[in-house]
Amino acid sequence: MKRLLAVLLAVLVALPLVVHPVLAVDEPQRVFDIDMMIQVSQIQINGSLTWAGSFNVYARLIDPNYRAYIESLAKKNRTRAEEQFQKLVYDLVYDNLKRNFNERLSGSNLSAIVYIPPGGPVRLGKNWSAIVTFTLVPFFVSEGNRLICPFYGPLDFVFSGKVYSYSWNKLTLVLPKDYNVSSLVPKPDQFEENVAVWYNGSFIPYIEVFNPVYLFGIFINSTKKTLSIAFDPDDGYVQFNATFVGMKPSPSITNMLLSTFRGSMNIISISAQELPNGVRVIGVARPSVAHKETRTKRVWVVLIKLPGKFDKIEVRGGTYKLAPDGTLVLTFKERKTDYVRYAIPLVLAVGVVGLLWFRHRKKSKPSEGETPDIGELSERVELVELEEEGEDEGEKP
Repeated sequence: MKRLLAVLLAVLVALPLVVHPVLAVDEPQRVFDIDMMIQVSQIQINGSLTWAGSFNVYARLIDPNYRAYIESLAKKNRTRAEEQFQKLVYDLVYDNLKRNFNERLSGSNLSAIVYIPPGGPVRLGKNWSAIVTFTLVPFFVSEGNRLICPFYGPLDFVFSGKVYSYSWNKLTLVLPKDYNVSSLVPKPDQFEENVAVWYNGSFIPYIEVFNPVYLFGIFINSTKKTLSIAFDPDDGYVQFNATFVGMKPSPSITNMLLSTFRGSMNIISISAQELPNGVRVIGVARPSVAHKETRTKRVWVVLIKLPGKFDKIEVRGGTYKLAPDGTLVLTFKERKTDYVRYAIPLVLAVGVVGLLWFRHRKKSKPSEGETPDIGELSERVELVELEEEGEDEGEKP
């Protein structure tokens, strides 16, 4: 009798488990204890960002008949028992979820794409348990100013030709920490810091969050925007300081703000600083520069594209004009020392001084063959002595 039971269970395990159901019931599946976690994030696929749900489904075999068969087989051939248990998990836990997701998008212009790890979606654990891991996209689709999960609704579990509810003990949903949740239905049993938890259900909840682009627009329209900018002619860079005051942004909005600067400017470095009621963006960028010089000045014309409109613009050491396409046209001037202007008067002055000195020397030089007499020399010496004494007396206090 035991041998017959083992043969029947082996045949049942080997048969395709997802077949055309003959009966739809609300009875929960009792094959596994299931805990499910879904972590939502943006990932890059083929160069584009898309919303993904990363699933980790913990399943432990609880059906007494299947468990007895697997444990009996393991005593004889552990490897074969693990292979059959892995197939059981794949067919019932993974394939049932994948079928639910595909059916949910049937008739729409969307398709569910599932990415699995290189070793496959099922990883065996202890005590006839396993973790099913895969990533589902697109987990969010945009509808107006909100993002909505298209996979919400009840889950079914097809097993041995019957339909059961895909019952789980616990479902944990981890949403991006700084996203504003618009709606979660049914209401979670626990909700804190964008982590929602439900107990004893068989569904993917209705999930709706505000579109970050929509919230970014609210932030831009609610803040006073000021830009201060300077140009370094030696390095050819511009340094800018942009403040947005009036609304404190979430980290996702700050990241989007930095992305707008990167998208419009040739950014070398950029960072954000929190303000009590806003944010300050500080950065260095490489603009387009035209340079010309005249005899008296140097002129730099600097072009840099702004990411948007600013209520106030201050250009340190220069002037600006704003082009219709949002390009900031900066002009910086620097005066040069005109040495030519001073050189001619200087040469003339040197020439005049030299001429006067030469004439003075010529006049004061004794005629050739003449020897000054003793009396004349004495008078000159006395005159010099008197001048020196006068200078000495003038220096006394």
